[in-house]
Amino acid sequence: MTKNRIVFLLVVCFCLFAVALLHADTRKSVKTVPPVYPAIAAKMRVEGAVKLDATIDSDGSVSDVKVVSGHQLLVNAAVDAVKKWKYESGDGKSIQPVSVEFALPH
Repeated sequence: MTKNRIVFLLVVCFCLFAVALLHADTRKSVKTVPPVYPAIAAKMRVEGAVKLDATIDSDGSVSDVKVVSGHQLLVNAAVDAVKKWKYESGDGKSIQPVSVEFALPH
């Protein structure tokens, strides 16, 4: 009986994962605003990517941004920039992963 429950749970998890992938909303950005490099980060030569989850409203505007990872000195600039982005319109709200790259000229 325990083996049947494990198989059933695995099938249910797989189905939920498949449904989540099928309904993933990947809207294209219409307008992006580059981030302003923080002066202290530039002085300290901090570079890298900031990964964010942007909540996009049905009209394409970004209503919320959550930080997933990135250097603390770069996070605020990335969030401020992404909040100004605009996406294609869609049905309801959606969450889209975003990566903002910070690189100094070499």
